[in-house]
Amino acid sequence: MHVREGAALALTLFCGLFGSGYAADSYTVPKTEYGQPDFQGSWGIRFSTPLERYDGMPLVLTPEYAKGFLDASTDAIFAGNTDPDIDIFGPQQLVTVMGEFRSSVLVYPDDGKLPFNERGIENSSFNYFIGEGYEGPERRPGVERCLEGWGAPPMRGFPYQIYLGFVQTLDKIAIVGEENSPLRVIHMDGAKRPDAIRTFEGHSVGHWEGETLVVETTHYNDTIPHRATTGRPMLISSKAKVIERFSRVSETELHYQYTVRDPEYYTDEFRGEFSLIRDDSGHIYEYACHEGNYSMVGALMGARVQEAEAKKAGN
Repeated sequence: MHVREGAALALTLFCGLFGSGYAADSYTVPKTEYGQPDFQGSWGIRFSTPLERYDGMPLVLTPEYAKGFLDASTDAIFAGNTDPDIDIFGPQQLVTVMGEFRSSVLVYPDDGKLPFNERGIENSSFNYFIGEGYEGPERRPGVERCLEGWGAPPMRGFPYQIYLGFVQTLDKIAIVGEENSPLRVIHMDGAKRPDAIRTFEGHSVGHWEGETLVVETTHYNDTIPHRATTGRPMLISSKAKVIERFSRVSETELHYQYTVRDPEYYTDEFRGEFSLIRDDSGHIYEYACHEGNYSMVGALMGARVQEAEAKKAGN
């Protein structure tokens, strides 16, 4: 990660929304050479808003409530932080959607909670970043194992600055993430995938509804159902269908919505939304997650040492 002028722009936008209205209706969306809405370039995601809403909180926050919530969330999450990547971009931000501060990414169900069924509850009963344990690498979070990308559908945000680069042709839209994410291709030509070929990112097919990009993703695998969030993980099974909608609402804001339907883990669909903020520097840098990464080995070896010490103390 690195310093960018785009982060300052995002912060300026965030601060400027306090007490202001929003005039998206007056914006004219630029077009590509093919006459399609132009999303090309770099877009950033960074917020401390949780996926799920805290009990008793409204979805939309007043500026005063938003500031208090942000201060409390920052203190709770980042107390004692020594990671410069957290602080390098300045104060933390909340999700904003066309001028509104949000207390959760989820907008449905109305309580802002993932509608888990019994199997979903059983498989999500832990904090994603703490993981399920240290018995083996499979018990550690996907992002820690360099297997999970934030740009995979449904896209998610995090207190780190995450950049996503969009490239468009007539038949394909490519999204490459700077943060631990492989290239994602949205097939605008309706290209299909054999049912036997399934991946973590699934297979995305898109079309235009006016100036909105609508993407349907299926063909997920069941190898890693957990998806990163700041609380308990989101779960995605091979039965899932994810529908995303991208709409450019201003020169600096790309509005993003998603709906997840997955009967394997949920009793109902759920929906979320947030905005991506334009990064005018236009660069996406290589993210070599495993290069020089000894954290996994160290974590597992440390757990074995702790187990040996506990066994010795018990004798």
